[in-house]
Amino acid sequence: MNNKMLLAAGLLSLLAAPALADETQPKAEQVCLRIGQIDSWKVLDNQTLIVEDNSHQKFKLNLLGDCNGLTFRQKLGFKSIGGTDLSCLTAGDYVFTHVMAMHQRCPIKTIEVYTPEMEKADKAAKDAKQSQ
Repeated sequence: MNNKMLLAAGLLSLLAAPALADETQPKAEQVCLRIGQIDSWKVLDNQTLIVEDNSHQKFKLNLLGDCNGLTFRQKLGFKSIGGTDLSCLTAGDYVFTHVMAMHQRCPIKTIEVYTPEMEKADKAAKDAKQSQ
């Protein structure tokens, strides 16, 4: 009987070890750009937007393919599957453009926090491209 109890305890400890190990790993930062908190945006190109929220946090949205008319930015809309102002934009949600009575729905490929380092790298790339 004691051998069975010892074996059961050993198996349980082996099963619990991965779960305990997962708790010690740092969790990936949850990116949440709430639709109702969008304050402004800047278009880098037809596939990339920098969106700033009301607390001045910047996010980089990479779109799936070209979004024609994005650089005109007369009007942009954001649509989340959640459908409320509290919903966080995620991959698969949409950016809508409206240029001269034409609408385009552009799927979001990725969303990430736009760090100062990323901003410097984008500025350097833009400057290098302009100097050519």
